[in-house]
Amino acid sequence: MKRIPIAAAALILVALGLGLLDLGLLDLGTPDRERFRGMVSPRLQSDKSSDTAPTIQAAGPTYVGRQTCLECHRENHRLHSHHGHATTFRSTKDPEVARRFAGKSYDAGEPFGTYTYHVDDQGLFVRIPDKFGDRPFRLEYALGHRSMTLISLLPDLQSDQDTPRSDRDTVALEHRVSWMASEGQLGKTPGQHDGPPQTAAELFGHRHEGRIMHRCVYCHVTTGEIVGQQIVGLTPNVNCEKCHGSASEHVRQARTMKTPPPFSVGRVDWDAESELQLCGDCHRMPRDITRKQLREYPDLLARFQPVGLLRSECFVQSGGSLKCTTCHNPHQSIDETTETEHEQNCIACHDETTPSTETSRKHTVCPVSPTTGCIACHMPALKLDGLGDGFHDHWIRVRDDK
Repeated sequence: MKRIPIAAAALILVALGLGLLDLGLLDLGTPDRERFRGMVSPRLQSDKSSDTAPTIQAAGPTYVGRQTCLECHRENHRLHSHHGHATTFRSTKDPEVARRFAGKSYDAGEPFGTYTYHVDDQGLFVRIPDKFGDRPFRLEYALGHRSMTLISLLPDLQSDQDTPRSDRDTVALEHRVSWMASEGQLGKTPGQHDGPPQTAAELFGHRHEGRIMHRCVYCHVTTGEIVGQQIVGLTPNVNCEKCHGSASEHVRQARTMKTPPPFSVGRVDWDAESELQLCGDCHRMPRDITRKQLREYPDLLARFQPVGLLRSECFVQSGGSLKCTTCHNPHQSIDETTETEHEQNCIACHDETTPSTETSRKHTVCPVSPTTGCIACHMPALKLDGLGDGFHDHWIRVRDDK
């Protein structure tokens, strides 16, 4: 029998495969079909269409937006619509932002003066009449769900003469005044310095630059990067793909397969530590605070929930089973979860009716109130300066003041 050269045999097999594909007799999924076609050399491909040069498809999934997720995940989409994550980043053109500020004034005292707020078709701006007359200062973005803090992106300035150092140098100006939901009025933005401003722009607020500036935007959007004084590729708010990742490949599979593979955060070995790293990327980990703060644990750290949870015996002794999602549905607003529902999560471990086992012996049943009052006693809401009393301390413990 006459042998066919290896190269010729390969070409015959490829041609046969392509023919079967075109006839529909070789049943490959869409991605496998495209990969099979991609095995053909550019020369062979050009034989079929000599006018078209071969192209290389870009690899990797892309972002599709939360409206695409609505096709299958209607309930999670509905829950997320009422979640604080859904309104973490807005243009000041948003009517809700304008409603909080426009027509109001705030006396910040000397050397800052009195701010007056106005709105036009470009959004919100503020004036300090006794210092700059009618000269406006633009406020571009509002960060926050109920309470709102305003920021503007500006060229970095060398001096009060407003001379740009470079078009590439940018600072974020965090406005000195915020809308405080807990007070229902304007108030001083937490963390503002009271020292004399170094530039005229700093009369309007505290400047941030570098990593802190970029993190301000990163943690309030799904996608977006500061380039110059613009935010490029902006997808505002913390939407599905902020946590789940870019979903184009998942969507493609879901639309073409009867049983598409699951798509969520993490891997099969996802554990409490992995989840804390994900949530703590924005809600803060110990690496994001000073050692002094971690040691002394001021009330302000109630804002940084993973820091508190990591100190809790409930977490330490759980063997990795206590996670953020043990108590929180990440799609659902905290306002839609009752205190009783939260307490049931506590009682699930600290239950006096559960027969003693090797696991349950490690848990302590509360001697004071074994079935109610867990949250108010062991992780109360703390009143923080300028932030109200909406932050629960996640260092779960028997408190010294009880």
